[in-house]
Parts: sequence; C-alpha cells; structure tokens
Amino acid sequence: MKGMQKIKRGKCFTGVVQYALKLGAHHKSDPLVVGGNMLGHSAADLIAEFNVSASLRADVSKPVWHNSLRLPQGESLTAKQWVSFADDYMNRMGFSETHLRCYVMHDDEAGQHIHIIASRVDLIGGELYLGRNENLSSTRIIQELEKSHGLTLTKGPCPSHSPSPTSKRKKLSRNEQQKEKREQVPAPKTFLQDTIDKLLATTNDLPSFIEALAENGITPMPNIASSGRMNGFSFEYSGITFKASQLGKNYSWATLQEKLRYEPQRDNPQLYALKASFAKNNEHSSSEANATLIDTASIPEASEKDVITRTQQHEHRIEATETNEAHSSIDTELKVIGLVRNKDSLMTAVIKWLLSIPYLQALAKLLKDTGKTFLHRKSSFSVINTVRSAEPNFNTSKEISQDFVKSSYTPL
Repeated sequence: MKGMQKIKRGKCFTGVVQYALKLGAHHKSDPLVVGGNMLGHSAADLIAEFNVSASLRADVSKPVWHNSLRLPQGESLTAKQWVSFADDYMNRMGFSETHLRCYVMHDDEAGQHIHIIASRVDLIGGELYLGRNENLSSTRIIQELEKSHGLTLTKGPCPSHSPSPTSKRKKLSRNEQQKEKREQVPAPKTFLQDTIDKLLATTNDLPSFIEALAENGITPMPNIASSGRMNGFSFEYSGITFKASQLGKNYSWATLQEKLRYEPQRDNPQLYALKASFAKNNEHSSSEANATLIDTASIPEASEKDVITRTQQHEHRIEATETNEAHSSIDTELKVIGLVRNKDSLMTAVIKWLLSIPYLQALAKLLKDTGKTFLHRKSSFSVINTVRSAEPNFNTSKEISQDFVKSSYTPL
C-alpha cells in the first residue's frame, strides 16, 4: 500500500471534500464515505462539520489534513477492512478520536484507494495536531500495518539512501576516549548510543522503548513543555545525565518519532509519571547531599558513646561561639549608635585616639611652640627655616592632649 508522496495541508475544506466526492467516468463505482467519526455523508454536511472544528482555532491558517492510501493494482478491500486499516493508521499517526475525519473510497483502473480528510483541530480544547516528520512516519506505519493486517508488503524507502547509524552520533571528547582506552570499558556516552541504537532497531512503540531502557539501566527523562508538548528525552546512566543533543541528532525527538510509535493519549500519562519520579529522586538526592551526617565508621577506635559525646561537645561549642558573636555584634552596634548620636563625643573620641600616637603628640607640641594649630589655613603657615628634633614625652601626654584639644578648636 502506498500513501501520497507528500501529505497535504490546506486552508479550506470545501475544495478537498468536493474533489473526494465528485463523480467521474473513470470510477468503477461512485465515491463513497465508508468511515470516520462524522455525522454527515454529503459534501455540504461534511464541510459544515469541518468548518465548526476549524472555527475553534481561528489562528491556524491550515486546518485541513489530507492523505490517500492506495492498494497495489488488482487488489481490493471491503469497506469494513478499509475502516479498520484507516482507524489504526490515524491512531498511530497521532490523531485522537476527537479530531474529525472521514474516509472516502475510490475504485478505478489504477487501483482501489481511500482519501482520508481530517481536521487538525481537536474538538475538545482546540488542541492542534502538529505531525512532525509525518511523511516518514506515514511510510513506516503503513509497512507495519501491512504486516498486521495481512496485506501485500510493498517496498519501503531504499536503505542505501538512509544515513548510517553512526553518522549523526556525537564523538567522544579526548578525555572520554583516553578513559575508555585506559579502562577498556565503553564510556557512558558510547554505552547510551549503542544501546539506544539497538533498541530502536528492535522496538516500534514508546512504551516498549522505555521499558527496554530501564532493563539496560538507563533512565529516560521526558522533556515536556508547560503546554503539554513532548520535546524529547534526556538519558541518565551511571549517575550521568545526557541531553539528546549531547548524544547526537540520532537521538532527538524528531528522529525518535520516525522510529517509534507515539500516541499522546496512551503515552502521555506514563511520560508525566516518569518526569515526576525523576524530579522527586533529584530532590531527595539533593536534600541528602545537603544534610550533615556523622560517619562512625571513619573513627575505628572510638565507641558509639564517644562519638555521641564528641558530637554533643562540638554542638555546645558551636552554640557558645554563636552566642558570643551575637553579643559582640550587639555591643558594637550599641557603641556605634551612641557615638553617632553625640557628634561632640565622637569628635573628642577621634582626637583622643589620634593623640595616643607618640609622634602626633610631638608634632602637636611642635606646632604649639610655633604658635600654629592643625586648623590654620595652609597659607598662614610660615616657612620653616630650621628643623628641630623632638622626643615624645609620654609623661606629659595628658597635658599635651588637653592643650591640643583646646587649640584644635581655635577659630580660623
């Protein structure tokens, strides 16, 4: 069975519905609506129903989805068989039961086929069918359904044109290569790439893929947007988490969708549960890492009682230190507040502190002897022609301090 070379999307349902139901001399029998989930069977009724769904999302420019499935020449199916095949096909393509669709059967010289016309807008909530890489997915799904429905197997895409499995894999870093060579064990990145490649060749749906990953010690972490859109996986192995982009394009969600059957209604509950479980485990690990633990095994000669006693003593010392620091901080704050409240007291305290330095006392005495103070303007100082040496006299520091304080407040 073959689908159209490219699935079509359109702006208006009128043209495609009228084309599918149009009578023609080349038809062996008149076109007939054989299935779907719509009430009407005439062109006018179908167009009206489709337009109602499109009105739910006025922002969507192309709400029409159209594909055709054709049997090899000379083969035919009953209407019931076509409906069964088309329903399986649409479900695997990712359409829900509330996406309007109809199946119109044609029978002509080229072979029996059906036209599938669907609305991309879900009647419940107006969710839009995106259908990424849908042409490749359609080809794969048709081949799977041919086997399950016992139909003639048609030739799929030529393998010679498909990329090599390793062509889109990220290479190991130099450190990873050296470690792998030294330990003779595949690096975590290599193990993930090899295992996922193997599983993609043997599984064809998302639940089986997730289960197989778990059996190989790999934890998949779904990346689900707040809108509910699935964006891909990260993979955790041996305590290391790799994003799909770190492994290569072979492991992106776009590529995985081509090889795995993803059905949102069936798979999303499991994906949300995986995401919640992963977040919970990370939170638990973080809390354990931040907790202060005492390892009694690190003190082999000490008894359990000694460890407890030392721990209690250590806790008392920490409490005492914190208390002293708190008191010291409070005392300092009170002193600063007291000084700020009284400018004169602050100035006096500063001057007294300065005069406690020996050479400043000598300098103050020298200036006093020359009849000058610190508060005189620079221009009022005389030129010093001779240098006099002075030795600090600590016995007269109190007298000098008092004189200096008086002279410091001499008006200009």
